[in-house]
Amino acid sequence: MTPTAAAQLSSIHMPLLEYIEVLIALGAVLMIAYVTLRVGLPRVMGMRSSAAGPIRVLARYPLEPKKTLYLVETGSQVVLIATSENRVEYLTALAPDNAAQVLASVPREQAERKQFRQLLGWFQKGGGS
Repeated sequence: MTPTAAAQLSSIHMPLLEYIEVLIALGAVLMIAYVTLRVGLPRVMGMRSSAAGPIRVLARYPLEPKKTLYLVETGSQVVLIATSENRVEYLTALAPDNAAQVLASVPREQAERKQFRQLLGWFQKGGGS
């Protein structure tokens, strides 16, 4: 007995439908993970965005794996700070017009990438412990 055309067609479409269902489920899981990491985790962990509060990190420049320069604004002052694994050092204060020139050359999209890298580093260290 040979299967009918409808039975053959349904047997071909079954694996395709299952594949599409798996792709939709994967997309849903990725969306939930993104929303959780982007919105939920900072609220649960008490992390704030860098725009909140009187201190803002204007620019970050990595020198070596654990050595970084930061341009930090506190009120009307802009200071240059160096950090290493065990130390934070004040280097100098910048004049406001000098700081404006430096900040004009810093691309804004760079700050967004660093936030995820910092979060990933926090997880790799075991949550700050």
